[in-house]
Amino acid sequence: MLKTIIHVLSGFILFLTFLILRILGKKNSSDISSFIFKKIGPLTRYNKVAIKNILFVWPKKNKTAIDNLTKRMWDNIGRNFGEFVHLTKFNPLTCSNIKVIGLKKVKTLIKKNKSKKKGIIFVSAHYGNWELGPIIIKKLNLEPLSLYRKSNNRFIEIIIQRVRSNSGRYAPKGDIGAKKSFLWLRSGKCLALLNDQKLNEGPLINFLGKPAPTASFLAELALRMELDIIPIKFQRTSKYKSTITFMEKIKSPPNYLKHHDKVNKILEEVNSIISSWILEKPDQWFWVHRRWSKKFYKT
Repeated sequence: MLKTIIHVLSGFILFLTFLILRILGKKNSSDISSFIFKKIGPLTRYNKVAIKNILFVWPKKNKTAIDNLTKRMWDNIGRNFGEFVHLTKFNPLTCSNIKVIGLKKVKTLIKKNKSKKKGIIFVSAHYGNWELGPIIIKKLNLEPLSLYRKSNNRFIEIIIQRVRSNSGRYAPKGDIGAKKSFLWLRSGKCLALLNDQKLNEGPLINFLGKPAPTASFLAELALRMELDIIPIKFQRTSKYKSTITFMEKIKSPPNYLKHHDKVNKILEEVNSIISSWILEKPDQWFWVHRRWSKKFYKT
């Protein structure tokens, strides 16, 4: 009973917050959320995880540099939160605050795959404003399916999915999401994945120079169904502006490799690309993930 009451109250608070942010407008929402997250974020346990991750990648980074990095990280997370309720209101292809790179090439690739009734896998990371992904994919006349981690609070889950309702379909991670992904791609539609989170099981692939358990799902799907994998980079370039870059598709591994090695080859390239984004703009990544093995966070 107590758990239900807490879930209802949490859902109501989130609903009220989103309502206020919607009334305030995108820029005010972005600024206010940024201010709040920069004040509260450093006081949470998530900030400790971020610091641990940063020191793992850069052991010699001093406290001032780390504090500066985490402050900018919370700024980006806060702006993402504040802008979330406004994202479905505009078209990234025509919005003056968003620059799109590689659009012509990706349109050509989409046309080619549609003619063959083949799906496409778009891959990105929790970097910049990643919520733009399904929106711009849908504006390219595609129907994206995105996998996500379902909230344990069904009231919060309803609210978040209501906000996302205009940006494609969503399916929870796990067996249900895997089955739906396969059927979705087989029908010639596209899948949108964020492949930078830790998996309890998975091949150890270098991520930011450190071996990390990596989800092999996208590589297995791409090989099994002979699909193109296209990385998309979402980078915040100023308070209210972002650049979306459609990158070159991931190269198919050589045929002489065994299946296991082909999977690892694809994952190595994906992790290398995402790592290069983070090294370029470290504050744009979601450092609060427990990205590496469980043992690392117990020490």
